[in-house]
Amino acid sequence: MELRISKRPTLYRSKYLLPIIKEPVENGAIIAAEGLIIDSGPYKQVKKGFIGEEVDLGHSLLLPALVNAHTHIELSAFKWRLSPTSSFVSWIKKLIRLRQEITPEEYIKSARLGLKEMWQAGIGLIGDHGNTGLSVPLLKDSPFRAVFFREVIDFQGRTNLKEFLKDQLSDPKVVLSLAPHAPYTVSPILMQAIKKWTQKYRLPFSLHVAESPEEVEFLLHGKGPIKELLKERGQWPSSFVAPGLRPVFYLDRLEILDENTICVHLTQASSQELALLAKRKAKPCLCPRSNTFLGVGFPQVEEMLALGLEPCLGTDSLASNDYLSIFAEIAALKQYFPALSPDILLKMATWWGAKALKQKDMGYIDKGAIADLLILPAEGEKLEHILEELVTKPPQQIGRLYG
Repeated sequence: MELRISKRPTLYRSKYLLPIIKEPVENGAIIAAEGLIIDSGPYKQVKKGFIGEEVDLGHSLLLPALVNAHTHIELSAFKWRLSPTSSFVSWIKKLIRLRQEITPEEYIKSARLGLKEMWQAGIGLIGDHGNTGLSVPLLKDSPFRAVFFREVIDFQGRTNLKEFLKDQLSDPKVVLSLAPHAPYTVSPILMQAIKKWTQKYRLPFSLHVAESPEEVEFLLHGKGPIKELLKERGQWPSSFVAPGLRPVFYLDRLEILDENTICVHLTQASSQELALLAKRKAKPCLCPRSNTFLGVGFPQVEEMLALGLEPCLGTDSLASNDYLSIFAEIAALKQYFPALSPDILLKMATWWGAKALKQKDMGYIDKGAIADLLILPAEGEKLEHILEELVTKPPQQIGRLYG
């Protein structure tokens, strides 16, 4: 079921309302018009004095649309073309080789299918990362809100950032930002330049961090498979000296970590690194199913939460995942960390992702928020049982109420 929000104020009633930033409401309601929530709360309170149209959504749970804070839509053409591996660099090499074999038409067709899959999986806000920008017009023509991170890969630091910024600055629906790919694929000076540019325009800054043992080895000792890959790609600067630091400490030395920095993956981050991220108020973004596919380990979610960090979730791409579903990522975390509560898991999938992408009118249900809501079945069970099942098994039926 998909319902479009009317231009006139309309009241929508449901068995349960899950605002995320407030306690759940039984027999809840919202009033919305022109894509925005005007009021929300207990039905009797919201109904009082309202004389407009009313829509009863029956035995349903209203939840804000989910946030996929880290994905690569342009890599959707790689679905089923790569196999799970325990060698991160060998996977990268296969990806690079396959990129040359896919036609532009395949890339665009697959990207459209990827966006359709995410919409059907209940996602409303996307943090998309790409080297080509082919997904930008598709995003602008879609019902999603998005931040598109133009990803920079240049370990020799020769890139002229002005070439990446021809279409800047922003769009009401699709915000454009820049992102260095990773500490081992972008020179330190170039990473700092990108960071300064995002600070100037108050944009989120995102990069892959501490994703693999090979990355840690390279930054500590300047050797290993990543060094060989950079040489093969003609990206090895003869003047490079390994910083001798673990990834998070290295980024901190470059003054890149702050509340607007999204650190993606963090499977290899030490306890000391996580503590530093908490001190800098950086935003972890976790992609557990991609991490499992690549055999790079699992993020220490419970430790992050104990430190006060607010991890958000991403699917990464179909080159390292089989399904662009945040509900599937939630279920993976719940299986690995059974003690995680539905409240925390759903915050990770909504509000914390929206905050990381600096979209502060999404990821929750309250006055002034974007009216992009999921309608989920809530038949004859207590709310705690409904939520426990929701974070354990991705729902088969996902309805939508949106502007």
